[in-house]
Amino acid sequence: MNWTYSERWNKLTERPMTPLTEKKARSRHSTGQLYTAVPASDTQGSPALRVEIRWETEYAGVIFMDHYGRDELRYSFSVINGRLFLDGVRRYEYGNSTVRGGYANATYMESYDFTPDGIAHRTVESGADSSRESREMDVTLNWERVPEFGEYNSLVRRDREHP
Repeated sequence: MNWTYSERWNKLTERPMTPLTEKKARSRHSTGQLYTAVPASDTQGSPALRVEIRWETEYAGVIFMDHYGRDELRYSFSVINGRLFLDGVRRYEYGNSTVRGGYANATYMESYDFTPDGIAHRTVESGADSSRESREMDVTLNWERVPEFGEYNSLVRRDREHP
């Protein structure tokens, strides 16, 4: 997959903020500074996903967007002992809203927070209602190798094993 790079993604304008050359993005990857990668595309609409990398804070994230440019599914990873651990999953729903990008408010949010020792916390927020539960689980599949620059195929797998 080919990628385009920027310092970050602007959810309001649905455009990259401060585009980066591949060389500059590679430098940020090496030094740990934040950069965002989106699949290169011939279309002018919002991309289907974006990858955020900030090694200086031991963070990587993958955000899948819907056809309105809104965050739909987010995977958050932390670097632990030289490997990535999927420590968070967030899923957003917007009901019948057609509001675009960062202007939209989710009507439903379901999140999972995982610990390396096998605890999963699930939170559901729907309107003013909220619920939280925890349980033990096998988190073996939550581990990933840390990707080389531009090699995000393993990270951007949408279908993952989680509760």
